[in-house]
Amino acid sequence: MAEAAVQSIVIGSDAPLTDPVHDAFGYALFARRIADAVRKTPSPQGLVMAIHGPWGVGKTTLLNFVKHDLARVSAGEQPIVIDFNPWWFSSQEHLATQFLMQFRAKLPHESEILRAIGDKMADYGTAIGTTIAKAYGIPWLDKPIAFVLKFFKKVPKDVPALKTEISDALMTAGRRFVFVVDDIDRLAPDEIRELFKVVKALADFPNVIYLLSFDRKLVADALNASLGVNGDAYIEKIVQVPFSLPAVDRLRLRQKLFAELDRILESSPTTNFDQAYWGNVYFDGLDHYIRKPRDIVRVTNAFSVLYPAAAGEVNPVDFIAIEFLRVFEPEVYGVICVHKDRFAGRTDYSTRQDVEPERAFHNAWLEKVSADRRTEVKRLVRHLFPRLESVWSNTSYGADSAARWRKELRVCSPEIFNVYFQFGVPPDSLRRAELDELIAVATQPDRAVAILTSASAIKRPSGASKAREYLERLNDLEDEITPEAASGLLIALFDVGDALLSPEDEQGGFMAVPNRWRLQWAINHLLKRVEARDRDDLLRRAIARGQALCLAAQIVWAIEKYRSKQDESNDSPLAHVDEQIFNELRTVVVDRLGRVDEQQLLAMPELDFVIYRWTSWAGQEVVATRVSRILASDAYLPCFLEKYLRWGTQQGLGDRMARRVPYLNPKHLESVTDISALEPRVDHMLRRTDLTADQRTAGEQFLKSMERIRQGKDPDNFFMDD
Repeated sequence: MAEAAVQSIVIGSDAPLTDPVHDAFGYALFARRIADAVRKTPSPQGLVMAIHGPWGVGKTTLLNFVKHDLARVSAGEQPIVIDFNPWWFSSQEHLATQFLMQFRAKLPHESEILRAIGDKMADYGTAIGTTIAKAYGIPWLDKPIAFVLKFFKKVPKDVPALKTEISDALMTAGRRFVFVVDDIDRLAPDEIRELFKVVKALADFPNVIYLLSFDRKLVADALNASLGVNGDAYIEKIVQVPFSLPAVDRLRLRQKLFAELDRILESSPTTNFDQAYWGNVYFDGLDHYIRKPRDIVRVTNAFSVLYPAAAGEVNPVDFIAIEFLRVFEPEVYGVICVHKDRFAGRTDYSTRQDVEPERAFHNAWLEKVSADRRTEVKRLVRHLFPRLESVWSNTSYGADSAARWRKELRVCSPEIFNVYFQFGVPPDSLRRAELDELIAVATQPDRAVAILTSASAIKRPSGASKAREYLERLNDLEDEITPEAASGLLIALFDVGDALLSPEDEQGGFMAVPNRWRLQWAINHLLKRVEARDRDDLLRRAIARGQALCLAAQIVWAIEKYRSKQDESNDSPLAHVDEQIFNELRTVVVDRLGRVDEQQLLAMPELDFVIYRWTSWAGQEVVATRVSRILASDAYLPCFLEKYLRWGTQQGLGDRMARRVPYLNPKHLESVTDISALEPRVDHMLRRTDLTADQRTAGEQFLKSMERIRQGKDPDNFFMDD
């Protein structure tokens, strides 16, 4: 039955209406008045009208109603309506070309007089192309107009004479022309600027009216950004007759919402619909979110998809409310769906002190809700989860309440709770609640390590890991991280850091930087949350015991770099580690590197960086001796070279996409080996059939770069002259 119900559900379209008979928001009368103004304004000459309103309020629907009313008059009195949506065209040149072409293309279908006007328009378009381009700063406009001339095989004529001929013909034709331009606010700022310039340049013909539709604030801001002028003043110079779309009556919005919800509920088996409960939930918590028609479409479409499969298993009022939260308050929804133990069920506190930790938790997430919605959200969740009455007030519920909630299929029932969230956000998306959970277990580093390790195995479509998102989001938190939590997370990162991030995590997004830098930023941020007196001891313990040696080397190098600059104003805790502690930490890292075996060393991420820093701290001879044992093995050689392989990008003239280019600079190995002696061994290595693709690429690039070195060229720039 649930499957059949799903198939019968009709998703509400966000497409605009076209016939006023379907008007649900009172726009029809307003549209009729605009249509009358278009038809009856005396002798308009390049009249520009505009309908203002934010996205989602129904501007396109209003335009359609205006066109519907214009088409209802007798054929001889109907204005010629020319629809133009600049969002259809992907560049400024297309914008101008289509603007001119659509006007001309509409005319030949009407009459001999209008066909003649169309021919003159083609002549006029090419004749004024250069003039408009220079006068209005549209250097590309002469090209599309010249195309019009070539297309219609016209010869340029005198501009003033042509304009006079067209104006006289338009006046004589006795018809009005309405250019309807919608979706202006979807254009980029430069495209908005060019559209207004074209309107300004070509609008002053008799009986031609422009009816524009846009969000005035968005367009004004775009004009200000593109032209560096007062956007509102600029619009006022272009638009003679502005209309502001009237706010939809709240009663009409509710009626429309309730009608759509009724349609969905009636198509599926629905039980337990409590009208009184619905009234309390809606007016205390949901009505606040319905401000424009698009809000209704958003929430009812979500409900249409998800409710049929859950119908009969959930309380419909609660399900509607949860969907409102999912659509309009996704962060709150995320907190609820991963904290069943904090929301579902009832509480039985023996003392008021027992409730304080839970109250702190709920106050924390509620504080993050925008202030203008916080009251409604709090009322709503108190209706949905009676447990919170005990948290935020002195109300409590008896043991019999749990049975009643289960019977009513309420979301607050622990047995029913999960049904409401089986269609929730994907498990690989990092919710704020998950971040809070990491902070909550941070004082137990083993649990934090388990969470981060699990996250490192979850990959985004881009290839980046969920663990990377944890690190980035940690940097957004401050007061939420206590000194104890920060200490625990630091211990966890120094234990798991080297295995946490993959090469794919270095691609794009949050800056294309080495993963060790991203880890360093997290360490630095966490150290700020630790008491200054405890930082040195914490770093000693973490670097001495943690498994992440590459991360340890990175942090010691960062301290060394900060110390070399001696910038007292730097707020990084790493910048203020004194010389004695730095020397201790460096010694620990050097000693630990000296004890790892060859396989452990080769498993280390960014081994080239580690060897470079190790050499600077322990001396070239010490490190070269260790590396020589690796290079002496034919089994280890491919793995070692692969650690030095890097990738850049190259894009030739006319290429649509950049391509990845490998490179390997043998000079980076000179401190630990004789690269000339290594060359024949690499050549021999490439004859093997068991190499991975990257190992083979590393060997090939090594040999290629050696040849460039012999030619006196820079091996890092080989791809520039390939």
